[in-house]
Amino acid sequence: MWNMHNGPSPRNEPALTGLEIVILLVILVLAVGYIGYGELSPDTSDTQKSGGMLHKEIVATSNLLSNPGGLYGFPAVDGIIDGTPVRFRTQDPRALGAYEITVQPFMMTTGAIDMGHASVIWATGNHSETLSLVHTPELICPNWTITRKANFIPLQGADQDILLEGSEQFSLLICPSKNTVPYQKFSITIAPANSEILPLSFTVPAGITRVTKFT
Repeated sequence: MWNMHNGPSPRNEPALTGLEIVILLVILVLAVGYIGYGELSPDTSDTQKSGGMLHKEIVATSNLLSNPGGLYGFPAVDGIIDGTPVRFRTQDPRALGAYEITVQPFMMTTGAIDMGHASVIWATGNHSETLSLVHTPELICPNWTITRKANFIPLQGADQDILLEGSEQFSLLICPSKNTVPYQKFSITIAPANSEILPLSFTVPAGITRVTKFT
């Protein structure tokens, strides 16, 4: 005589199958929801770039420059600027012909920025030119040179090389081929070979003095 208690229960089998189906449905819903969320979520990389925020990949893999000290302009008259003799292509005491800017690594930068292979791009209106670094005692325009090396940490100096690293600061004297007059707009872009570029825009102040501070 068949003992029904020794075999599989016909009522337990459907119950187990139903539980498995429920688990599979839950897993499927979660998977679809995850994929849908990824497709519908906005790409924040463009938003971060357009909003002025640092993209996480740039922070992690790139060297960044900063400009802590603003810009100083000098009249286009042959003479000595910050210890460096400068010769202008066109002289005009009523116009600016040279500019000095201080750069240093951004606080998140861990590597050295190679300023020895950097280009400086100067532009105004429809005119743009790429200036080269020179190491001669005299700066003949259009070119740029490094006038000073310092360290913003007290009692520490800078290396003699032209690798900008750590807490070092370099002062760059930039002399394009064209002069600028009051209210004229122009830009300076510093582009090291192994770093993100540093684009800066300026407007010449109304009054040009022996040393004109841009604000």
